[in-house]
Amino acid sequence: MPKILFHSGSDGKRTPSGQRKRLWLQRLIMLLIALLIFLVVSTGGYMVIEKGYTLLDAVYMTVITITSVGYGEVNGPLSDGGRIWSIFVIIFGMAIVAMVVSGVVAVFVEAQIREVFGRQQLQQKIAKLTGHVIVCGCGRVGGMVADKLKQAGRDVVVVDQSAEAIAAARQAGLLYVEGDAQEEDVLDLAGVGRAESLVAALTTDAENVFVTLCARAANPGLRIITRAQQSASESKLRRAGASRVVCPQAIGANRMAQVVLRPAVVDFTEMAQTGDELAVDQIKIGPNSPLVDKTLRELQLPNRFGVHVVAMQREGGQRVYQPKPDVRLAVGDTIILVGRAGTAKTMEELGAEEQLPPTATESPRRS
Repeated sequence: MPKILFHSGSDGKRTPSGQRKRLWLQRLIMLLIALLIFLVVSTGGYMVIEKGYTLLDAVYMTVITITSVGYGEVNGPLSDGGRIWSIFVIIFGMAIVAMVVSGVVAVFVEAQIREVFGRQQLQQKIAKLTGHVIVCGCGRVGGMVADKLKQAGRDVVVVDQSAEAIAAARQAGLLYVEGDAQEEDVLDLAGVGRAESLVAALTTDAENVFVTLCARAANPGLRIITRAQQSASESKLRRAGASRVVCPQAIGANRMAQVVLRPAVVDFTEMAQTGDELAVDQIKIGPNSPLVDKTLRELQLPNRFGVHVVAMQREGGQRVYQPKPDVRLAVGDTIILVGRAGTAKTMEELGAEEQLPPTATESPRRS
């Protein structure tokens, strides 16, 4: 069965769970020190009271007395003083041993209880998620994708079976499911049926194909972005149901070539991606948006907000580049905006009902 784990955040401070564990360990260490001191005192007592006892004899008597084993006494019956001392050793020794044992048991029992309750808590949190993003594979690529999505304010659930990857997700403060993303029950635990997008960034193309097939079967409307290690695998991933296929090698090679051929264009796009001075964003027109049935000329976006509509996509998928001022917007249209930093916020003020998250070539939205 896949293990469900949750971490609420990591800011360099010790969590309440970590503080409790530290307190329990401190208490256990103190009890062990007390037990050690008691053993020394008890052994010394036997050596002083019972004349002729060696160190080994005294240690032996201390151990069998505390543990109530019941073996015979060393060198014959104890003296009256030795019997009184044994009563003292039995009472206080068993009390200290009982406290040490209870401390050890408490540490393990509390850890088990925390794991059970934490698992139930995570199940409830994931069950409430809708429109979230599932990232399958938290390696170098998947981890960066999850971090970017979290910075953009999206709900993210990471799925991975690697202990190292899970540790990285825990450190980043992400919700995650530990298990094989190729298993349907693991994807169900991540809420694939309610998710808006899924990123398949596993190690091999074969694994990504299988994850894509499972995810598409579980949620036909899911937007699936898949990584391809080889360009030849793109067609297979698309036939498996991927909405978009990203090949990092091809993108990297194209980017390096563009730096040589069109350095100014690359600088411009990088500035737009950072969003410091220039921002690129997209907005989907909702049914209650005041943009509906308005032309670009009527909206006067450059004069009012300092943004320009450089492209748009109709609900049916038709793309329009450099739309003319007389183009009329309709429900479901997606417009691509270029303007000053904060473009998305100004458009929110305009009343666009639905905003899509930034794509790989678009600037993360600023709050």
